[in-house]
Amino acid sequence: MRLRTPSPPPDLARPPAPPPVVAADLQAARRRTSRRRRLRRGAAAGGAVLVLVAATWLVGYSDVLALRSVDVQGVDDEVAAAVLEAAAVPVGVPLARVDTEAVSERAEEVPEVAVVTASRAWPNTLRLQVRPRTPVAVLKAAQGWRLVDAEGALFGAPGGPVEALPTLVAPDTEAGAAARVAAVQVAGSLPADLLATVERVEASSAVDVRLALRDGRAVVWGSPDAPERKIEVLTVLLGTPALAYDVSVPDRPTVRPPR
Repeated sequence: MRLRTPSPPPDLARPPAPPPVVAADLQAARRRTSRRRRLRRGAAAGGAVLVLVAATWLVGYSDVLALRSVDVQGVDDEVAAAVLEAAAVPVGVPLARVDTEAVSERAEEVPEVAVVTASRAWPNTLRLQVRPRTPVAVLKAAQGWRLVDAEGALFGAPGGPVEALPTLVAPDTEAGAAARVAAVQVAGSLPADLLATVERVEASSAVDVRLALRDGRAVVWGSPDAPERKIEVLTVLLGTPALAYDVSVPDRPTVRPPR
């Protein structure tokens, strides 16, 4: 006798088939996903804009990062005070809005100053780094004794000759700057032992520089060109008694003998 195994109920024999996927449903799902992505991107962009606006306001318009102090470096207190006054730094405005180039230009109007570099030192300080002029000679100007730097600029008021510096006799006008530059170039080219014998450096123009020696003799130097050759020739000529030596054309020097 064969026994039959009863068949399972129809609903338990196999899992129910999933409902058919309709193309319209897929498109709707894609649209929902795309919309969510756009919303997320829009929210991120909006947040970035808000951060940028807040940062712009904080740096450029609020008083949180306003200029509160000015630090002058590189010079003594007297020159620093003059630099600070000339710079006319707008204390109280946002530091980011300070025109550092304009501040530097105003500060460089101080005669003792060669270069001023203005930079921001966050959060509230403006730094002025000053390079002062270096004297290389003194000049008797219409307003009194002045120091002269290598660029021929006049500054300071030494009150009289300075033993360590040569004295210039040259125009003290703006147009005479080229003559002063030529004079200081000649003085700067002389070796220390020869410079020590020079009482004055005279320049009527950029190509007519003369040396007045401490013993009363004179040297016609001419332009600042070929200083090594002129020094070589003059060193030999100084061994010859004379009132004046002309090395303006060093390969054809002349000597004015004593009377």
